[in-house]
Formats: sequence, C-alpha cells, structure tokens
Amino acid sequence: MRYRYLLGASVALAAALSCAQVHAQAWYFGGEGGWTDLENQSGRIGPLSLRQSYNDGFNVGARAGYEWGPWRFEEEYSFRQNGDSTANIGGLGFGRNFISGDRSAHAFMTNVIYDFTFGWPVTPHIGAGVGAVELVDGLSLNGVPRPLVGGSLLHATDWELGYQGIAGIRYNISPALAFDLDYRYLATTDPTFRNGGSTLAPGIRYTSGYSTHNVLASLSLRFGAPPPPPPPVVQPPQPPAPPPVSRRVFLVFFDWDRDTITPEGMQIIQQAADAFRSGAPVQIQVTGYTDRSGSPGYNQRLSERRANNVANALARMGVPRNDMMVSGRGENDNRVPTAKGVREPQNRRVEIVFP
Repeated sequence: MRYRYLLGASVALAAALSCAQVHAQAWYFGGEGGWTDLENQSGRIGPLSLRQSYNDGFNVGARAGYEWGPWRFEEEYSFRQNGDSTANIGGLGFGRNFISGDRSAHAFMTNVIYDFTFGWPVTPHIGAGVGAVELVDGLSLNGVPRPLVGGSLLHATDWELGYQGIAGIRYNISPALAFDLDYRYLATTDPTFRNGGSTLAPGIRYTSGYSTHNVLASLSLRFGAPPPPPPPVVQPPQPPAPPPVSRRVFLVFFDWDRDTITPEGMQIIQQAADAFRSGAPVQIQVTGYTDRSGSPGYNQRLSERRANNVANALARMGVPRNDMMVSGRGENDNRVPTAKGVREPQNRRVEIVFP
C-alpha cells in the first residue's frame, strides 16, 4: 500500500510542474546509460546482523520533460543493477565464490535542473529529484542443495521514497540535440524486505539500505525548439550628410550720423541680392548698428533707419521682404570696441547675414 502513496506523490508533483511550464521553450525526450556504484549496506535479518557489498553495475533509462529558459523539469525512469560481492550474516561471512545474486532498482523520478549560462561551449547544471523506487533483492548460496533453500536464500521486493542530487555539464550539438554528462546520487529511505523466495526462512523480514553513485551519459532530442536567430540585417550605407551651409556676411558701411547708402554700399547690397537669388530661399538677417558718438536712444533709431534702407534696396533688387528679418541694435555689439563718444567708421554699418 505504501508504494501507491509514493507513486501518487510523484505523479502529483509532476503534474504541478507541468502546469507551471505552459511557457516552456521546448519539449525533450532522451535516453541515458552509464555506471552505478552501490554502497555497502547494513541491516538485520531477524536477530542477526546483515552486511552486504556489491560489484559495480550498470544504469539505463529514459527521460522526458520541458525546457523553460535555464530551467528543466523532467520525468525520468531508470533501471540499476549491482551484483552481490560478499555477504555477512550474523558474523558468518560468504565470499564472492559462495554467493550469487544482485540488487536492482526501478526508479520513477521527477527532477528539476538549472542550467548556468556563462557563454561557455559547455553548460554546467545542478538539480534534484524525488520519486518512487522499487527495490528488488536476491541472494543465493552457491553449492547448497536446491531443495534446502528453494534455490535462493533471500528474495524480496519493496517500494521506497527515492531522492537524488544531480550535477553535470551539457553540450548543445544543435538547437534540436543535446548531450549531457551527469553525476547522480540516488538513494532511498531504508527498505524493509519480506523474504518470499526461500524455504529456509520464508516470510522473514530483513532490513537494509540503498544509496548509489552514478555516472550517466545521455542524448536528448528537443521538439519545438526555437529556430536559430536570423542573420543580422546589413544596413545599406547611409548617404553622406550634406555639407553645412556656410554663414555669409555682407557689410554695408555708412557715413557718420547718416542713413543714406553710399555707392560702395549699394555694390555690396547688389552682391547680397545676387547671392540670395543664386541659392535656395533662406531667411536673411538685416541688422543695423551705430558707433557710440550719440545718445543710446538716438543711436537705436538711427540703426533701425539704416537697416530698413538696406532692406528696401534688397527688395528692389528682387529679395522678398518676407524673407528678411530687419532689426536695429544701436551702439551695441561694436566691431571695434571704443569708449563712449568715439566716432568709429567700422561700427557704423548694416550686416546682411545668410544663415
């Protein structure tokens, strides 16, 4: 009856893990095989002590599960078998020439495994598992007449709770195929066997243990694995950026305390108008200035008259007035810094600026 509860607990845990993995990246199925070492086991057979040792054995099995990012959730079945090496019953030892038999295990495990992604060619992982294990034990004495012991001294089975620790490495051969090399420690709670195969001691109960060290190799085939990433998109070369528009400045100078454009100034205005018509339409700045020989208020008004006279001349030469920003700065922003009251020809100007 006990093994039914163990199997039920294992199935329930597997169902819970499966429900949690609705976003799994891939299903997988694989086979495994390798080497098994069964530790020496001690127990009792009736009032007598019982100690058994075992030869190296083998391990085969299969597993299936989900991958979700670095997590793996799997169900595993494995079969292990180790032959009897020596036995000691109540202080009476039997060497390998006097005994035969083996201890085997059918393990149904639910495992959780985490893969550490460090960008290496191989991926290390650790994990743990729990489940139900059926232990099958048999021991015969060589040379003892068959009618005496019915061909076997001990023969019994028992279901126990199994648990295991997992550590190993994985190599992804392709997106659909992975190779694992694992160490797995599988043990169970201490079994109590009921001997059923001997006429010498029928029905007698005896205790023992079960703990193994396993080295396994396995291949897993993924179903629904994500496709390999597409090749990187090569962007076409971008056309070179247009050269920055050079800032051009035309200077129109004025006589002292005058806003009348001189013949030389009109030539400069003609050059600015020609430059405007030869390029794409832009908004130009027409800004008037004065020197510092008058009052600030008078100089501000004088600079504005100068700027408007230049703008009107540009308009007559074909530059739309809407494409000009006209302003006066008075005695501010002198080209040649001077003291107050100094008449400086370089400061009496209008700047025509193409941005």
